[in-house]
Amino acid sequence: MTAIARPPAPSLPSRIFVTGHTGFIGRHLSARLEALGTEVVGFSGSTGGNLLTDDLPLAGAGHVFHLAALTFVPDGWADPARILHVNTHGTVRVLDQCRRAGVPLTFLSTFVYGAGAPVPVSESFPPAPNNPYAYSKLAAEEACRFFARTFGMDVTILRLFNAYGPGQSGNFLVPTIARQAADPEVAEIVVADLDPRRDFIHVDDVVNAMICTLGLPGGGTFNVASGASHSVGDVIEACLRAAGTTKPFRGRGERRANEVMDVVADISAFTAATGWQPQTGFDAGMKSVVEALRPPGS
Repeated sequence: MTAIARPPAPSLPSRIFVTGHTGFIGRHLSARLEALGTEVVGFSGSTGGNLLTDDLPLAGAGHVFHLAALTFVPDGWADPARILHVNTHGTVRVLDQCRRAGVPLTFLSTFVYGAGAPVPVSESFPPAPNNPYAYSKLAAEEACRFFARTFGMDVTILRLFNAYGPGQSGNFLVPTIARQAADPEVAEIVVADLDPRRDFIHVDDVVNAMICTLGLPGGGTFNVASGASHSVGDVIEACLRAAGTTKPFRGRGERRANEVMDVVADISAFTAATGWQPQTGFDAGMKSVVEALRPPGS
């Protein structure tokens, strides 16, 4: 196997601006950057920020990580106009302010390939988003590419697959399963469907990927994932192992419309560009989620 030429480790700007800094990934990213000695200036809806109206305090910032978005997929079905307005127009406003300030930007996108995607899927496969959230992210991607091409901005797009880790909202699959696995009062784990397979990527690896975009020439679009898929049933079994217990589990036989049954990312492009590779294995990652649910001292 030919060795991958790894670029030098990126140098961190003294100040970095993070939108969505109070969200799941934003909290982990901000904590890592601060631990590395970088000042983080945060902006989030939960702290009163508004992507659609506010001017961003970008003075002195050497880079912007744009994570802020409406992310819960069912909300997009309920109000697609709102999720498009916030996620797409909000991103355009961030881009334009970065353009005027001369600040590079990393944009966190999502899986935009749809049910017909090959396994694995590379960035060259035509997007076909199958929900309003994914569509809003693809539209924002197009804005990023336009600004990079037209204004010469350094803008990098990361297409994030199924991120998980400690501190994720209980609305998402992995924390829902981990909570049931760890709770001695739950006798049986029940999910909608055991069969769909996803490419799960631990939040620590996501943060590493984002940091690798610092200093990267703009214009690139990259998958960020583990490069392997696991079923919902696999997640349950891994969480039970992490909890040190056994329980019966079953699916209710409820399959979502437009369900994508297997998702695997081709991550070779980002690895070649930056040297990044995922470091957290599936079992170790699920264990980190289960252990975060234990009471302190237990």
